[in-house]
Amino acid sequence: MVGNTESPTLKTTVRSLELVDRIHECGGAGLPQLAEDLSLAKSTVYKHVMTLHECGYLVKEDEQYHVGPKFLNLGEHARSRKSGYQFADDAVRELTEATDEEADFVIEDHGRIITISESYHKWVKYPGEDESDRYRARTGTYYPMHATASGKVILAELPQARVEAILDQWGLSAKTDSTITERQDLFEELERIEDQGYAIDDEEFTDGLRSIGMIVTQPNGAHIGAMSVSGPSYRMTDGVLTQEILPALEQIVESFEDRLADGRSDGS
Repeated sequence: MVGNTESPTLKTTVRSLELVDRIHECGGAGLPQLAEDLSLAKSTVYKHVMTLHECGYLVKEDEQYHVGPKFLNLGEHARSRKSGYQFADDAVRELTEATDEEADFVIEDHGRIITISESYHKWVKYPGEDESDRYRARTGTYYPMHATASGKVILAELPQARVEAILDQWGLSAKTDSTITERQDLFEELERIEDQGYAIDDEEFTDGLRSIGMIVTQPNGAHIGAMSVSGPSYRMTDGVLTQEILPALEQIVESFEDRLADGRSDGS
């Protein structure tokens, strides 16, 4: 992460954060595993982990360390510190009620999108025995921009140089057989999205799932994030997406933008 000798970043801080990321990825890890995974001396790992533990960022259960609830406190602050993010809770709930589908609001963060707010419909939407195979937008979860409707609609708003930088950093990995994996194809898709004003994820992130997303614009003209509606492909046909879901999405996004303009958190 720190390859530039002129970088102002501190290697010790970067190392601690790498350990936190690895513990998070593993769902908990012990010192030997962390030392092996990151090719570090156990003594080095011990010092970092103990510092994080004593400061409340890690908790120890048996012989494993886990991300501590202090991150929940910080995460909730990050999620709610902007009034626009608070308005998103109302918007996604209204969108779910209007469409009977799952809805979410995401923002771009360092070249990926992260879910700020989500709303699930009460019905079980995706059949299947293995719960782990089902897609559900979860608050705080990162997703690749090129394989999601919200991600693509945000990419379409960014300057080409910024998009190129994101692709250089994260690549165009295939999540399904339908994922766009060539830059030229992606840029052509982004032009279409810019012209039509919305993006469709046609089973590009998860097999059997289609989504439609729109940008949410702040009063100053800059985007704050994007909203999307997701559902199973057998129900989210082209006609349903464009004739039923899209009008509801447009209406809720417009209402969201009105709230951003006048600072209200309710619909009055």
